[in-house]
Amino acid sequence: MVNLLAGFGIPDWIWDIIALVITFVMIMLLIRINDVLRKREIIPIYVSRKVIHTFAGPVFLVCWLLFSNGVYSRYLAAVVPLIFVLLFAGIGSGAIKNEEFVRTMSRSGKASELLKGTLFYALVMVVCSILMWYVPVNGAGLPQYSIFVPTVFLIFGPLAGGDGCADMVGRKWGKHKYKVFAEKSVEGSLAMFLFSILFSYGLLGIYWLVLNPVYPAAISLINLLIPVLVVSLVATIVEAISPKNIDNLLIPIVSVIVIYILSLPMLGLYPYWIFNIFPVP
Repeated sequence: MVNLLAGFGIPDWIWDIIALVITFVMIMLLIRINDVLRKREIIPIYVSRKVIHTFAGPVFLVCWLLFSNGVYSRYLAAVVPLIFVLLFAGIGSGAIKNEEFVRTMSRSGKASELLKGTLFYALVMVVCSILMWYVPVNGAGLPQYSIFVPTVFLIFGPLAGGDGCADMVGRKWGKHKYKVFAEKSVEGSLAMFLFSILFSYGLLGIYWLVLNPVYPAAISLINLLIPVLVVSLVATIVEAISPKNIDNLLIPIVSVIVIYILSLPMLGLYPYWIFNIFPVP
C-alpha cells in the first residue's frame, strides 16, 4: 500500500521489486509445503493440487498490499505470475525438466497438462494484475486511495476458492453425480457456490480491514452483496457445464461479463470501474 523505504530516499520501483520478491517467495512456499505434505503422504496428490489452486490466487492478491501503488506497481506485481506462465509453458512443452513440479501441479502426472488449466490460471493472474489493480491512477499519475475497484476479488473468489473447494468436496462427498461435458456432483457444485462467496468476501474483508480505517468509504461490503452472490451463482453454473480443462478460462471471462452487466446504468448494482488501467478523470 505504501513504500516503507520512502523515508530513506528509496524510489517506489525499488520497493516494488522487494515486494515482488516477497510475493514470489510466498507462492513458492505454498507450493513447497504442499510438495512436502504430498511426499510424506499426509495429503493425496489431488488435494495438493487443489490446495495450491485454492490459495495461490488469494495469497497473490493479498500480497498486492505490499506494493507502493506507484505507476509501475501493477506491472511489477504481474511479473510473479508471468514467471509461472513461462515455467508452466517450459515444463509443459518439455523444454524444461522438473518431475517434482509436475507431480505436485499435474492431475495426471503428465507435463503437458500444465499447458491447460494450470497455465490459464496463471495467465488470468497476469491479466488481472495489469487491468484490475485495486487502486486507480488519476491523470496526474497519483494514486486515489479513496477509489477501490474490487473486480478482481469477485473473479478470484469463484476461480480460486470456489473451483478448488468444489473439486475436493466433490471427490470426497460427491454422491449425486451429473454430467454435461464432464462429470460433476451436486455436492461439489454447492461447495463451488458457497466457497466462491466465502473467498470473495474474505478477500474483500481483508482489504476493508486495511484500507477503510485509513481511507474511509474506500469499500462498501454491503453494496457488494448482490454482485458477489450473482457472480458466484453464474460462475457455479459455468463450472458445472464447462468442458474439462477450460473452466479456469471460462470462469473469469464470464465473471467479467456478469460484472459489466451489473454495472450498466439500468442496473447500477456494481458501482465500480471494471478495468483499472485507464486514467480516472
